[in-house]
Amino acid sequence: MKPYARIRTQPFGYRDIDTTAYREHIIQEISQIDHEWILWSGTLSFSHKSAQHSIPIPPHIPDRIACICMNGAPLYWRKTWLLATLTRWDNRLPAAKFLPYDLLPADPSLTMHLDPTQNPPYQKDLEYILPILSATRMRGNTASSKGALSPEIPPQPVISILMSIHNMKDTLGWSIRSVLAQSSDKWELLIGDDGSEDDSLEEACAYLDSRIRVLSQSRNRGKAIMMNRLLFEAKGRYILELDGDDWLAPDAIELLSDALDQNPDGRMATGRYGCWERTRQFGPLWRRNVDSGHLYSSWSASLNRTTQHGHPLVPRMYRKSSLIAIGGWWNREDLLGRIFEDIDVTARLLKHSSPVQVDAVLYHRVLYGSSTSQRNRSLFEAWCQLTGKS
Repeated sequence: MKPYARIRTQPFGYRDIDTTAYREHIIQEISQIDHEWILWSGTLSFSHKSAQHSIPIPPHIPDRIACICMNGAPLYWRKTWLLATLTRWDNRLPAAKFLPYDLLPADPSLTMHLDPTQNPPYQKDLEYILPILSATRMRGNTASSKGALSPEIPPQPVISILMSIHNMKDTLGWSIRSVLAQSSDKWELLIGDDGSEDDSLEEACAYLDSRIRVLSQSRNRGKAIMMNRLLFEAKGRYILELDGDDWLAPDAIELLSDALDQNPDGRMATGRYGCWERTRQFGPLWRRNVDSGHLYSSWSASLNRTTQHGHPLVPRMYRKSSLIAIGGWWNREDLLGRIFEDIDVTARLLKHSSPVQVDAVLYHRVLYGSSTSQRNRSLFEAWCQLTGKS
């Protein structure tokens, strides 16, 4: 008889509610298991029986050990510890498949690491997910933490992170968690709910952190108008855009603000970003890294030639004074005022200058066919003609 039982429930679904449902299914399955140890991994390759048989459970395990890992991937869990931890878990994830990694013990003495095999340490996407998990798990600043200490907002935050949201309840939690994972604490997060019809506003207000401020308006007026409203409320000298379905690397605001500090004439800083594809079954899938600095190299001749496909520079941290000097975003409520607003404000800001470039992946952008920008890519030429940028 094997000394462990294997979890059979599979991690499908993108939405936060699917992750919660997945957790509940795991709890139900574990509660019916009599074995002391559970085989449960967040690495999809370990779902194959051949892979599982090649990683036997160690014969001698110290009593303090709660989890056994191979190449950084959690494999075996002590049932009592796992059940108690799952019951308390209430964080936000980009997909259910990352749940085991979010449960790894913060105390390294509770984890046993097996000798590595020839398998890769983990999937490529985990390179960008694990730092956020570990940072927010250790700091205890995850969403809906009852009774958690609320860090005080700096008297004068250096960076104001602006986020305009509309019907983003399923992805917003992970975006906010990436802000809480920042290596620098000199920030404030301003979230503007632009007439959402789902529970986006409730999700935005679920965080016990005074550095997060939430504004709302009952009617959807478009991202540009909401961004101007948030700009008026911002206290930082730098402005960083973050979409409610994207997320930041943990050192994003530190490296971008340092770059602007070191270049006092710079109006905007950018860097590289990870490009992801949203899927319903497996969450966001990593595709490639994109160098915004390389993209900008073709901007010098004309906006039309540079952005013929409507590709914005990502990430975008602005000097607030420069952003105010050009009047902020384009205030239009029609369709052409709701798309390409990022390209428009960047082009006006950089009309006579170049962006400061940081050679690091600082932002993660999730693309999906049903988004407003992707549905209206064919309108880019008409937008250029309307704005006189062709």
